[in-house]
Amino acid sequence: MPFIRVSVTQKLAEEKQAELVEGLGEAISVIPGKDGRGLIVDLEDGKTIFCGGVKQENFVFADVRYYSNFTYQQKKEFTIAVFKVFENVLGTTKDKAFLTITEYNNWGGFGNFIDEYYSD
Repeated sequence: MPFIRVSVTQKLAEEKQAELVEGLGEAISVIPGKDGRGLIVDLEDGKTIFCGGVKQENFVFADVRYYSNFTYQQKKEFTIAVFKVFENVLGTTKDKAFLTITEYNNWGGFGNFIDEYYSD
């Protein structure tokens, strides 16, 4: 169950929200074992965001969290895929898009604690 919180300065129509979530689902599939079917997206649109003390327009920040650890190259490919989604769906250029990735070895879901030995 990967989780992505996306903060966007634009106010998005429902169709654009759905397009963004779908694109993020495709991007997460770059990470082995992850896909859009289990992706949780917390979309915050119409946000006021400052960067370097300057109010931003068409700006995006994404906070990505998932269970497990992956290689530098896999994270790099995922990051590039996310930035392409931001550009294609929102028209946000790379200099106005940022993200963090946090990898967890502790995660709960489906009424249970999940670890590398989780099988039920």
